[in-house]
Amino acid sequence: MNDQNELKWISPADVPFLVSGFAWWKEERSFRRLPAAAHGTIRSVLDELANNTAGGQIRFQTNAAKLVVKVKLFGTNPYDHMPSTGVNGFDCYFGPPGSQLYFGTTRFSHDAEQYESILFESLEPELRYITLHFPLYQGVHELQIGLNPDAIIGNFPPYDNEGKIIIYGTSITQGGCASRPGMAYTNILSRKINMEFINLGFSGNGKGDSRIAELISEIELPKCLVLDYDANCDTLDELAKTMPEFIRIIRSRHPVLPILVVSRIPFGFEHTQAQSYQERIERMTFQRELVKELKENGDDFIFFCDGAELIGDLWNECTVDGVHPSDLGFLQLANGLAPILKNILSRE
Repeated sequence: MNDQNELKWISPADVPFLVSGFAWWKEERSFRRLPAAAHGTIRSVLDELANNTAGGQIRFQTNAAKLVVKVKLFGTNPYDHMPSTGVNGFDCYFGPPGSQLYFGTTRFSHDAEQYESILFESLEPELRYITLHFPLYQGVHELQIGLNPDAIIGNFPPYDNEGKIIIYGTSITQGGCASRPGMAYTNILSRKINMEFINLGFSGNGKGDSRIAELISEIELPKCLVLDYDANCDTLDELAKTMPEFIRIIRSRHPVLPILVVSRIPFGFEHTQAQSYQERIERMTFQRELVKELKENGDDFIFFCDGAELIGDLWNECTVDGVHPSDLGFLQLANGLAPILKNILSRE
C-alpha cells in the first residue's frame, strides 16, 4: 500500500475506543483472555490458547471515509478445516447496539503473519457506529487502526449492563470453525444482548481445570457464567470429576451468580455411530441430574440446557467436519441461547 501519508494511525487502547472481551484489559492492556498471573499456574497449552483473541471487540463512532486495519499476528493459519478469515481476520459491523449489520472482513494472504487491509474506503463522511471483531484462533502482537486524517472519533453507546457474560468451553466456544469472527456464537450473542461477552473457549482444552475456575471467579462484575465444556472431556468420568468441583469453586466466591450448564451438541456422524449418540445422552443426563441435585440442595441460580435442543433439526447440516459448527450451526446456537440467557438475566 502506498497511502501511509493519507492515514492517521491510532492504537485501539486510546480513548475513545472501547476494547471489550478481554476480562483483564483494564489492568493489563493486553489482547489476552487470561491474566499474566496465570503464567506458570496453568497447563502450557492453555497459556498459549489464552493469547488467541476470540471474543475481543473494538467499538467506536466515526465519520471516517476510510478505515484500515494494520496488525502483527502471532502466526499464520495452521488449520485445514477453517478459513483464514476466521482464524486471522477482523470483522467490521455498522450500527448501534441491537442494530449492528455486517459490512466486511479483512482480506490478506493466507500465509501472512502481518498485514494491512482496507475495511472500507470512499464512504460518505457521516457518523457511524463501528464494531470490530478480533481473530478467533490467533494472537495479536500489535494492532493499529488507520483513518483518513480529518476523521472524527467518538464514543460507542454504553452497554445496557456493566456486568459480563462469561462463556467457558471448547473449540466450538472459541469459534471453530466460523468463516469469520463475527459468526462465533458468543459474538452473535453480543449483537443480540447488549452486554460484554467474555469468550473462554480453549480449543481441545476446556476440560474443567480447577485453576481456570479460580481465574474465572476473579473476573469483575460477572452476570452469568455458561459452562459448555462437555465435548472436551474424554470420558464421562472426567466430566463427573471436574464439573462439581468447578461449580463449587465458582460458588465459593459468587453464591448467587447464575450458572447455565450446556451439554454438547450432536455430532454430524451420530446417525452412523450409535456409541456417539449413547455417550452424548449419558453426558447430557449426568449434567441435567447434577443441576437438579444442586437445585434440590438450595442452589436457585443454576440452570441446564440440552445442546441438542439448541442446534435443532439441522444438526446434521450444521458442521464443517461432523463436530465444529459452520456459520449456520453457530447461528442456530446463538438463536437458541439468546432467549434462555435473557430469561436468566431478567430474574435478577
